[in-house]
Amino acid sequence: MRIGVVGAGGVMQRVHLPSLRKLGGVEVVAMAELNRALGQRVATAFGIPRVYGSAEELVAQEALDGVVVIADKPWHAAACMPALERGLPVFTEKPLAATIEDGRRMVETARRTGARLMVGYMKRYDPAYLEAARLLREGALGEVRFARIHDFGGVFVAGAEGVGTLALHPPDGTPRPRPAQPAPATPEETRRRMFDNWIEVWIHDVYVMRGLFGDVREIIWSRAGSPKLALARCGSGTEVLLEMGGPQIGGAPWDESVEAFGTQGRFTLRFKPPFLLHAPSELVVESPRSIDRPRLGFAEAFTEEMRHFCRMIAEGGQPETDGAMGLEDMEICSRLVDAALGA
Repeated sequence: MRIGVVGAGGVMQRVHLPSLRKLGGVEVVAMAELNRALGQRVATAFGIPRVYGSAEELVAQEALDGVVVIADKPWHAAACMPALERGLPVFTEKPLAATIEDGRRMVETARRTGARLMVGYMKRYDPAYLEAARLLREGALGEVRFARIHDFGGVFVAGAEGVGTLALHPPDGTPRPRPAQPAPATPEETRRRMFDNWIEVWIHDVYVMRGLFGDVREIIWSRAGSPKLALARCGSGTEVLLEMGGPQIGGAPWDESVEAFGTQGRFTLRFKPPFLLHAPSELVVESPRSIDRPRLGFAEAFTEEMRHFCRMIAEGGQPETDGAMGLEDMEICSRLVDAALGA
């Protein structure tokens, strides 16, 4: 299977290229990167034969079975569209796009050309998440009336930075200029920034909420402060409290969890730092009779999502986390912002 990749930054270096290298029968044949010098260094380190300056060149010059896009979100649409227009399967890191308009254009193009578009929600492939979803699906907790999703972030690399990776800056070591002091934000700019925060960081938690408790029926309440708090009612009937991005001390440990409270028990799902490889997330299931820590085995979520993408290409079928789902998650983030602003 011949895969082309777009982007040579830290996430590509740390997790996606190593994940692709673990899969049998998969060859990364070419890379596209706007910074050609950085792209060449990463390609050389990972044994990728050819480097192009754009996604357009990549898909025009190479015979590919699929494309993996790991770029800053403002570039997602531009990086994905050349492959989508040709009907190629595309994997893009979350969020689907930087704007809902771009996301709609990507989804519509995929539908028109028959391309399969997958969004990178790696938690969907985490063994602890999958077991929690199974418990809910089978009613092991009884009726789940309330849940709490807490994400204050922290050190997401958790010591993994520099392990098997390259420098994340251009090779000449030029320091980045300090940004100018921003002018007071207009209401439109305030909304844009709030939406940008939700889709950049907490869209993972929106996806987890929907994956565990069903589609969002109603945003009951939302606020704009820090931490951002919201209460949503999901299709299962569960009301879910979201606690996102509160005050953090520098270098705090990763702090992201889900608690589900049912009439017959509860569980706590504590996610590991995203880039701490070879470490499992933790699931604790409690009932009036026992406290259980299920033995789940180990599978690296980033590798498993890439395995799913490549298996989909080889065997057919649709992605577990497709473009339409990614677009719906963005729309929910927009609803959360609107509710916080009283719109």
